Amino acid sequence: MTTPPSAHLGSADAVIAWLLREGRLLPDAATLTAALGRRLLEAGLPVDRVRVSLRTLNPLVVGRAFTWWQDRDAVEVFNPPHSILDSPDYLGSPIEAVHRSARPYRCRLAQTPPGSQHQSLEVLRARGTTDYLALALRFNQDPVPGPWILSSRAPGGFNDADVEKLQRIAHALAPVLEVHALTATTRSLLDTYLGPRSGQRVFDGQVRRGDGERIQAAIWYSDMRNSTGITETLPLEQLLELLNRHFEVISDAVRAEGGEVLRFIGDALLVVFAAAPGPSLQAACNAALRAATKARRAMAAVNQELQGKGLPEVHYGLGLDVGEVVYGNVGARDRLDFTVMGRAVNRAARIETLTKVTGRELLASAPFARQVGNRLGYVGEFPVAGMEAPLQVFGLREPDQSPT
Repeated sequence: MTTPPSAHLGSADAVIAWLLREGRLLPDAATLTAALGRRLLEAGLPVDRVRVSLRTLNPLVVGRAFTWWQDRDAVEVFNPPHSILDSPDYLGSPIEAVHRSARPYRCRLAQTPPGSQHQSLEVLRARGTTDYLALALRFNQDPVPGPWILSSRAPGGFNDADVEKLQRIAHALAPVLEVHALTATTRSLLDTYLGPRSGQRVFDGQVRRGDGERIQAAIWYSDMRNSTGITETLPLEQLLELLNRHFEVISDAVRAEGGEVLRFIGDALLVVFAAAPGPSLQAACNAALRAATKARRAMAAVNQELQGKGLPEVHYGLGLDVGEVVYGNVGARDRLDFTVMGRAVNRAARIETLTKVTGRELLASAPFARQVGNRLGYVGEFPVAGMEAPLQVFGLREPDQSPT
């Protein structure tokens, strides 16, 4: 007598009910993957390893993979770079097969000779895996399916009833995971185009024109030198290489010291080091000065590399100021920019123009100089367009050395 479907699929129904009630409310895909692995074991499914792969839109990585191991009861997170799509790790793999065909991929490793499968499967075979199943999760907003990979070390692997249960669970899992995939993509795009701090504020709901706050901050405004000449003489590919290296050097230095690049303005950068009033304002100014030090040193190394390629060196002027600014949304009703505005922003830009007059790479306002002790020395007082009074500016005490 044949067993009714309801008899051997009831445990799948329990997992599906959990997914739709509790699983969908878990905070992230890693937590969901671990909880799901435990639920599958409770349902009698012989899983040893559960892996979820989700694509994203990010300039550095092509997606994220979450792998739960039963013997460790832990989740490993892997962020594969875009280059992996051209590597042996991906080409010819079960994941590529699922991406291309949108069909399940099954390999009973216990029934295939060693060395006959893709390297990723051979690694699993070496740790005792007997059965491998990759199911294609269909998403509404992504034409490429997300592989849901299940491995077993049971002597017989997955039986037909197990596979049928997992396929039913996959239909309920897909929409739950798609929410996590879309959330991760949204956060990634906001971080990439607005910066982590500003992106988080927009994600949290600051999306109306005028939404914002007054903050104390150190402001950085830098501009590349001789950009017009470089633009006119270099081929587009080399121009982009120079610009990107320049931006990368400054962004890395700024991020390492807790600052945030708010805007790329042509070949200029607007950076904010936010702080609360009091001692932390000193910390923000010192962080900005340390970032300037790191950027100068890194740019010097890049210039040596560019010289070796026969490319022009990249130099820039930097203006630093500190004060209260408005940090929030400005723009048209349906097209906004999340940025900072205020006298400190205007002064930093004006001070940067004085680096051309003085021959200094870095200049700062008197208020900024007071926050960093004796690390900067007086350079002079200069009239500046748009300012009622001349600006007193300060620079590195020894222009050929970075502050410590």
